[in-house]
Amino acid sequence: MVRIAGSYLGFALTFKAVADHYGWKHIVLLSNDDTTKICWYGSKSFDEVFTNNENYTFTWLRVGSDPSDKQIDYILREIRSQTRGILTFTY
Repeated sequence: MVRIAGSYLGFALTFKAVADHYGWKHIVLLSNDDTTKICWYGSKSFDEVFTNNENYTFTWLRVGSDPSDKQIDYILREIRSQTRGILTFTY
């Protein structure tokens, strides 16, 4: 798990270089779903870099500012599922 902040495209490209270095192929991004927040703009740069890139599986999970326990459980299961190949749960 890596925490990144900022909307500069260079952050996403730097993260891609780290992912390439370590051989990471499954990328899951968790961000706020509010399109007026900086978190969402930072996520857009990751979307640009990793979506439609045949070398990665990329999942962008969006969550509100005050998620319920059920939503947090779902997010954790989804992260594990997307990064370790475990079946996805849906509600």
